Amino acid sequence: MSSLLNKVVIITGASSGIGAATALEFAKTGAKLVLAARNVERLNDVASQCSAKGLPQDKIFVKGCDITDEENLKSLIDSTVKKYGQIDVLVNNAGSGKYVPFLETSTEVFDDIFNINVRAPFLLTQLCIPHLKTTQGCVVNVSSISGQRSFPLAMSYCMSKAALDHFTRTLAIDLAKEKVRVNSVNPGVVITEFQRRAGMTEEAYNKYLEKQKELQPLTAAIEPEEVAKVILFLASDQSSSVTGELIFVDGGRHAKAPV
Repeated sequence: MSSLLNKVVIITGASSGIGAATALEFAKTGAKLVLAARNVERLNDVASQCSAKGLPQDKIFVKGCDITDEENLKSLIDSTVKKYGQIDVLVNNAGSGKYVPFLETSTEVFDDIFNINVRAPFLLTQLCIPHLKTTQGCVVNVSSISGQRSFPLAMSYCMSKAALDHFTRTLAIDLAKEKVRVNSVNPGVVITEFQRRAGMTEEAYNKYLEKQKELQPLTAAIEPEEVAKVILFLASDQSSSVTGELIFVDGGRHAKAPV
């Protein structure tokens, strides 16, 4: 995708999963990458993989960042602009969830999920908008099928992704006259560390993956690279007329009637 050559792309949660896969897809295009996450060691590993794809070192900027800290977000934007002079694409990928019954959901768990999944993308996007207006750039939010479908033991997570989806649609309209596009990818079950970090045991996780053969009939559980390719499309000129869109990457799960 030649339209992404030398574009400055910020990816949060770039140290693993969908974020890391997205960095590697962008690396193939010659974009200038800003890789942000708390785990700098893992970010450096992703940066090395991007270099192995042929991306020069001067096009890779690793930035340790806790997205729940507003000063960290300001530092991320300031250091990006200082290094590259502009921002063209923001990928709000970092996310968090926890499996817990509603009546056992503490305010601490609720606040943590909303701080990461809603507040941080809101604030970071707000900081990026002046720069994206200048470049007529775009925002890609990484949401979930959970934003539009309900799942047990995940109320706070589902609520947060629903909020992110409406943020996507509303902001798309607010920024349309500025030629800044805002879209979302809504994955189904993707093979990452997410479920286990959210509290699923290894045995339960293996059964969960097996169940996806039925629930996600086209693909079963999806590799993160499949989501990354859609993010790349939404960031490129190939989607120049697309804004306010939620694109499901779930092997057909969102369209399948419950059984």
